[in-house]
Amino acid sequence: MAVDLLLPTLVLAALAPTGMPAPVRLAIGGTLLTGKAIGGRVESGEFRWRLAVVVALVPTVAIAGCYLAGLGSTASMVAGAVASGAVVVADLLRTRIRGKAGHPIDGFALLVLVEVTVGVVLTAISGDARFALARSSFYVAVAGVFVLATTWSDRPLMRVALKPVASKGDPARAEAFERAWRNSRRFRMLYRAMTAGLGAVLLADAVLRVVIIYGSPAGDVLQSSLTSQLPLFVLIGLWFAAGRGLAVPRAERLLDAELPKPPAGDSVSGCR
Repeated sequence: MAVDLLLPTLVLAALAPTGMPAPVRLAIGGTLLTGKAIGGRVESGEFRWRLAVVVALVPTVAIAGCYLAGLGSTASMVAGAVASGAVVVADLLRTRIRGKAGHPIDGFALLVLVEVTVGVVLTAISGDARFALARSSFYVAVAGVFVLATTWSDRPLMRVALKPVASKGDPARAEAFERAWRNSRRFRMLYRAMTAGLGAVLLADAVLRVVIIYGSPAGDVLQSSLTSQLPLFVLIGLWFAAGRGLAVPRAERLLDAELPKPPAGDSVSGCR
């Protein structure tokens, strides 16, 4: 989370000696962040390094190449966003072609694609540095809506994300997780509450981010970029504390109740 929040700002500062405008530097930071996001798969926990590198480098080269060719900031950023979208679409198509029939589409990849598409539209509207910073609030808002939309589905985001953690790599616990999901309304509500809470946090952050960015001086891009990150740190911290302290322990007890009980003889033997 810290990397996700700070990476665009760090790139903004690191590329300052190049003389590129702040919106262009922020766009490059965004492409690196997109590569990190699309490389991971929530369900399996694997990280696809090759895809992450391609998603990060191809749009970066497109942005830098177009800007150095004299196309201007806005056109360069649009070119980078289009390149990102093309790579993500190609990966989704490749996955569907190679995957088994009925294999679910990577929902997170679709989310990234939606955010990239929104980025193309918003970047084409304005190349202002504060607008470039405020674009992240739209991405966060899209993510918040996406998370909330999964809340009442059969696959809320936190169910998908936390099942590998709850099962601890044990097939018996994974099966117990599925039984608990089917049999316990309270178990389902806990995971749905964590999902809804995360969606609400993202939407609140999106609003606060815009307020902070446009409440800061237009020329103070680096400072407002750092300051606009603070609400998410606080909100995510509160959400995590509530989930880890209240929801997760209750969900673990319900999951443990679904585990097969050891035979009585084994228990007595163990005591001896």
